[in-house]
Amino acid sequence: MCGLPPYRARARPRYAGCTAPVRRPRHRVPRPVPPLPTRRTPCPTFHRQHPVSTPSAPRPQYRAQGDDRTIAVLTHLSGLIGALVSVGWLGFVGPLVVWLVHRDKNAFLRATSAGSFNFNLSMWLLNVVAWVCLFTVILIPVAIVLWILAAVLLVVCHVLAVLKANKGEVYRYPLQLPVLQ
Repeated sequence: MCGLPPYRARARPRYAGCTAPVRRPRHRVPRPVPPLPTRRTPCPTFHRQHPVSTPSAPRPQYRAQGDDRTIAVLTHLSGLIGALVSVGWLGFVGPLVVWLVHRDKNAFLRATSAGSFNFNLSMWLLNVVAWVCLFTVILIPVAIVLWILAAVLLVVCHVLAVLKANKGEVYRYPLQLPVLQ
């Protein structure tokens, strides 16, 4: 039959006098849709061992008295002033001193100074990265952008933290490395 390959030669002709093979459409059988995976529930002690912090979870409430609010405001201002005076190098010293003095006495001051220290440490590391980028001559524009970003974040976040501390609330800084708690 016309020299066709064996798999094509077996096809029936279209009508009795035709010897050309018929192309049959390939019907693909639809595969069944697999069922959705079922959600496995972890063991009952899983959440006690691995607490999940969700935005809806209540945050601890602190009681801030008059002097505590003043010290918290000074903690945030010491981080800002220290960073601005030392060009970003010593902003974490003031909050660290407050944390060392008040860590066992007052939970509000401990949380406030730890947050300020962690944020200032993050900005210090951002400053170090900017200096490294400056010394690799190609990355000088990146260094300038990082310094501008660090300065804006430093001023805006510390001003917001001072306003929250004056109300007696703990401010949660963005971009903080959790070193102190």
